[in-house]
Amino acid sequence: MRRFALTLLAALSPVAAATSWVKPTPMLVATDYGNYGFKFLPKAVGGSSAKESWGELFQLQADGTLKTLWKHPLVNTPARVLIGPRGHVVTLDNWGGENGTMHAVVIYDPTGKVVADLNYSQVTSGFACARCNAAGGPLLTLAYTPKYTSYGNADEWFLLLRDDKGRGPTISLRTGKHKTDWNGKKTN
Repeated sequence: MRRFALTLLAALSPVAAATSWVKPTPMLVATDYGNYGFKFLPKAVGGSSAKESWGELFQLQADGTLKTLWKHPLVNTPARVLIGPRGHVVTLDNWGGENGTMHAVVIYDPTGKVVADLNYSQVTSGFACARCNAAGGPLLTLAYTPKYTSYGNADEWFLLLRDDKGRGPTISLRTGKHKTDWNGKKTN
């Protein structure tokens, strides 16, 4: 019984420290369509945070080979990496809450150029986000589920961050700006 209790305690210890983060590890991410992939490579990892990270976007060629489109340092060490259908890379939040509210959403175009580097308040302006602070945040990944849509125009894609009620910001991957209605109000 004592051995069981010790095993259970050891298994639950990472959960007990819910606001501490394990160090980031390299990760591969792909588009839903399988035509683009991204390598997330944290560097200079010390303890539970990384001070620098690199990214590499590659594209699957018709002959099955991979073509590197760009490889360079990222603006932040993100908590989550996404790839849009046309090769835009989106990083969400900061690993372990590093840099506070800066770099909440960073969008890179398919050549690696930073399209937008938005802080937390720029992303959530006009949208309530109580769950974003659940783990000592603010962290968008705690409250929003990311999706993509083109609104019928395959040339311009948007990142949709949606809460449980289907509300949240809509950001253009081409411009990094919020999508607005005909009257200038931000859409959700």
